[in-house]
Amino acid sequence: MRAGAAWRHGVGNDVARPVSRRSAVAVGGRAPARAGPWPVAPTVGRAVTGAGQPLAVALALAASVCFAVAAVTQQRAAARLPSQRAFDPAVLLRLIRRPAWLAGLAAVIAGFVLQAAALGLGRLVVIEPVLATSLLFALALAARRDRRRLRRAEWAAALAVVAGLAVFLAAGQPAGGQRTAGAAALGLAAVAAAVLVGACTALAGRFPAPRRALLFGIGGGVAAGVTDALVKSVAVVAAGHVLSLAADVRPYLLIAVGLLTFTIQQNGYRAAGLAAFLPAFAVMGRCAARCSA
Repeated sequence: MRAGAAWRHGVGNDVARPVSRRSAVAVGGRAPARAGPWPVAPTVGRAVTGAGQPLAVALALAASVCFAVAAVTQQRAAARLPSQRAFDPAVLLRLIRRPAWLAGLAAVIAGFVLQAAALGLGRLVVIEPVLATSLLFALALAARRDRRRLRRAEWAAALAVVAGLAVFLAAGQPAGGQRTAGAAALGLAAVAAAVLVGACTALAGRFPAPRRALLFGIGGGVAAGVTDALVKSVAVVAAGHVLSLAADVRPYLLIAVGLLTFTIQQNGYRAAGLAAFLPAFAVMGRCAARCSA
């Protein structure tokens, strides 16, 4: 990078990007945006503006609805599994035979696609709290499914989670950094998540079902946050050159951590209702994603 380059924040990735002073002056201090569903490589004299922010928020809301539908559908299927163990490592093999659970899996995939598009267009500190609203949608859908009203305490707890995440993410805006985390940093994050998941599963059998679901929510949330960071890094690498993924460790980390996350998530659904599992999962997932990015 030339010595005369000035740093400017990008929209899609919440990181600093080099923009030459000459280019910045030429466009009045703001460089033209380049819209697209995926993060783009930074170029000298160009920075992303906030023109795509409303669309990013709309995509994030759609992703939240998909995740909420998936949570309600899959929790009901997982809760019907008979098991004597607190943690079932083969829970995915048992659930994949159930059509209702597979319908929830389709909603998860749709949510991930919408989430990736939202993160490509919008700022992380804006998109992550919007994604956290899936907790509100999921609790409301679960209450409707059970033909009951959502209790005030549940509304208050869910709103506190979303508000707290918004404050945390807004206060943690970065002043520099890279567009993606390196393979070494993400590898360490993946190992830390695996260790925490192991500790939570080892302790799960000592607690009743609601606290067991809370433990699974903590471990699964951290693993989900690392998964989000890996998704973003893999998307950026793939946007540059798809064939380079084969020689990159991050796609393989994504598969391993993604399966780990999904396994403990389904065990959390099996242990207790959504109100016992989802709040911790949402908080730890968004915070871990922010710290891993």
